[in-house]
Amino acid sequence: MNYINMLSKLGMGSAHPGGFEATLRMLKSYPIRPSSRILEVGCGTGRTACHLSGLGYQVTAIDLNEHMITKAKARAEAMGADVEFLQADVCSLPFPDHQFDVILAESVTVFTDASRSIPEYYRVLDAGGILLDRELILDKSMPEPQLGELLAFFGIPCLMDREKWRDALLGSGFRLAEVLEYNHFNEQLKEEQTRHLDAYEQRDKGILLDLALWETVFKHDRMILDNTEYLASALFRAEK
Repeated sequence: MNYINMLSKLGMGSAHPGGFEATLRMLKSYPIRPSSRILEVGCGTGRTACHLSGLGYQVTAIDLNEHMITKAKARAEAMGADVEFLQADVCSLPFPDHQFDVILAESVTVFTDASRSIPEYYRVLDAGGILLDRELILDKSMPEPQLGELLAFFGIPCLMDREKWRDALLGSGFRLAEVLEYNHFNEQLKEEQTRHLDAYEQRDKGILLDLALWETVFKHDRMILDNTEYLASALFRAEK
């Protein structure tokens, strides 16, 4: 079982660094204009998208994983949220140019070819549009064997440091790219990850009895623990 399938089967709604606590902090610290047309990419089971809908925003949300989208739609129905959920690839967004005012990504772009996904974000944003993207990044160089194992486990093409992320954003056309938050993997980040229990989490039936799931969970925890000194997370803001 790979990492993404694990998340899908568990129905996890906030697997990104800092969890839903980080999402709420971002929305409080960097408020989104009420009339904004929002696209959430890699929405998973729709927790952030449905929360934004509950705040009155017009939200479209996509994910490549069909199982995630099915659970996201079920969440929206249970919560009475009005979100347009679509199965789609961030490297080939099914929208016309200048369609959105804000794009949100929470540990998504790192799983893609950034040379394709970031230009797509730029394309569908309207003039003056904002990208808010929280990602796992390298804090310092990691030994090649460890890096290769980590990339293979998560299915990540490459890990970039903050300067390479900034270069990728500016190189795709964004006129401004800044780091709003920079967090090392410490006890506080671990605590944030477990706050705000998800009342609408939808686990696959019998999944907790699946040995392959627990092997993936334990390997995930080992990957993070063994590489804590090399990893960080950053919230990037880029403006078109």
